[in-house]
Amino acid sequence: MPDDPDVPVSNVTAVVTAFRPAPDLIGNVESLLRQVASVVVVDDGGGPGFDDVFAALAGAGATVVRLDANAGIAAALNAGIGRAREDGAPEYILTVDQDSHLPAGYVRALRDAAVAARDAGVEPGLVSPARIHGNPVLRAGSRNGVPLGKEPIQSGLLIPVATLEAVGGFWEELFIDLVDTEYYFRALNAGLPTVLAAAEFDHSLGTMVDAVVFGRTIPAGGNPLKVRIAATWRYYYIFRNRVLVSRRYAARNPGWVAAGIWTDLRHLLAVTLLAPGRPARLGSALRGIADGFRGRSGRRHTN
Repeated sequence: MPDDPDVPVSNVTAVVTAFRPAPDLIGNVESLLRQVASVVVVDDGGGPGFDDVFAALAGAGATVVRLDANAGIAAALNAGIGRAREDGAPEYILTVDQDSHLPAGYVRALRDAAVAARDAGVEPGLVSPARIHGNPVLRAGSRNGVPLGKEPIQSGLLIPVATLEAVGGFWEELFIDLVDTEYYFRALNAGLPTVLAAAEFDHSLGTMVDAVVFGRTIPAGGNPLKVRIAATWRYYYIFRNRVLVSRRYAARNPGWVAAGIWTDLRHLLAVTLLAPGRPARLGSALRGIADGFRGRSGRRHTN
């Protein structure tokens, strides 16, 4: 007998990472509680001033874990996963960012894709939606008729507990950026591919700003040309972690390493040419590259 689509998926626990969250998180978690058995929200050491939000989350039925200091998204995910497994025996963990809203039926679609993959003889390492914010996730072919994907993003990702037992938790020393990419390759190299599900959700991928050259915007079809940027401080972690992850996977996945480096450098060139804030952004990236080659990891060193 098929599952009731209005009943939460009983073998999935959601882990939501939060850092200085807006009250919108309450509605997102309430929506999640209608789709999964339980929700663990991890406060990644955001400091005082957010007690009301976390109290409301607990009142809505979520388990709240509050870290003493900002430890990064990988550590927050690991803390939430550990708490979820202490409190119950979920078969799957769904990882979600604080600003992601998953539509009704999303979790069931991913869980059903995992079940269908196993029925077809494919053990899923991760399960990703096929589309995010209207954009298709990169395909990695198919196996036994099961569609496979490349490098899923962490938010909205379904992780079988069997994968966690096989390859461990997230690499905490990355702190933020490429945490999901590194985990994807670790699972893939253990023979656990990413399966794509017929699902989609909206997720913000950076900020769009007007392209500016010599103080003037660039017209494009009657409107200013836009370029997508991340926060300036993020470029440190993007480039440092690209070096760290590339060093770990270059021998086994050289094509991916070369493509990833080229993609990041091409983006840095574009935003350096077109986006305001060039010196600070470029300096952040260069410091990240230098620290990557020094083997530095964890939260950014200030000296």
